[in-house]
Amino acid sequence: MREMTSMGIPLERILKGTNLSDEWLKDTGALITPSQYLSIVTNALEESGDPALGLHVGPRQQLGELGFWGYAIISSPTLREANQVALQFWELNGSLVTLDFREEPGYAVWRILPAFPMKDGRLWIFAVEELLTTFQTAASFLTNHEFRYARIDLSYPDPGYGELYRELFECPVYFGSGEDIFRAAVEDTDRPTFTGHPRMALVCREQCRELQARLRWGDELTGAIREIIIASMGRIPHLPEVARRLAMSPRTLRRRLQERGTTYQHILDEVRVELAKEYLASTTLSVDQIAGRIGFTDATTFRRAFKKWTGTNIREFRMNRASGSCGL
Repeated sequence: MREMTSMGIPLERILKGTNLSDEWLKDTGALITPSQYLSIVTNALEESGDPALGLHVGPRQQLGELGFWGYAIISSPTLREANQVALQFWELNGSLVTLDFREEPGYAVWRILPAFPMKDGRLWIFAVEELLTTFQTAASFLTNHEFRYARIDLSYPDPGYGELYRELFECPVYFGSGEDIFRAAVEDTDRPTFTGHPRMALVCREQCRELQARLRWGDELTGAIREIIIASMGRIPHLPEVARRLAMSPRTLRRRLQERGTTYQHILDEVRVELAKEYLASTTLSVDQIAGRIGFTDATTFRRAFKKWTGTNIREFRMNRASGSCGL
């Protein structure tokens, strides 16, 4: 918003089609739906005439403007811990994307995924560009050291200004790679931050936990669905059954979830992955036992799903948690 208004674009043109007004901007507790967010980005791209808008707005993002989530990152004593807290409470930042993290020999690896469906390819390019520039800027700020990627792989073809990517990131950039992944030298994640403050970090993380809980359960409909799923663990209810228990038709339930920018399958996967991570990190249950508890008929299917959800396999996840790695 700030970027667009600084370019002289009237606010009403940025908010076109969202049913939002300038009063919404003044309300610090106001929420925005995914469809409204996507409309704002679409308007910004069209009004600015800048297809590389994501590359230009990302470096101007400031962690201090992102509430307790931003301050939890800032107060982390190392970049590794900052990465951990960012991923743990990622949903608090309202991003268009989500991140998976893993480590490979010599490299820290992040995979970028959509937070919700985007039919317009321009929106995905904007989201990836904004993430890449914001992440690099934040890491450089936290360590007071120029943070550089080792390599970037992007699913989309060169948008016509690929050289700008190479100038900004100063690393090999490969378009049309099938996935959106960026890598950095693993030793860079162990750099100390000059903003680290352990006591503040604890306070901010606790606030993030409370905010995350309210966000996940605050919506009456999605909260009720999560409760039904958790109560039925071991026998996953299908959408028609959930709709019946909520006293609505399956069609109405699908529509209401679509209005919230989500689907029943997405909520189900969220619950399953949260429980799977908790069981893997906090218990000695076997993979077969965990698979059964979260509604899988066999461990092979569970292993495949966990890899899809997190970008890492179960064995690596348990090893990383045991060794204190920043992967979630």
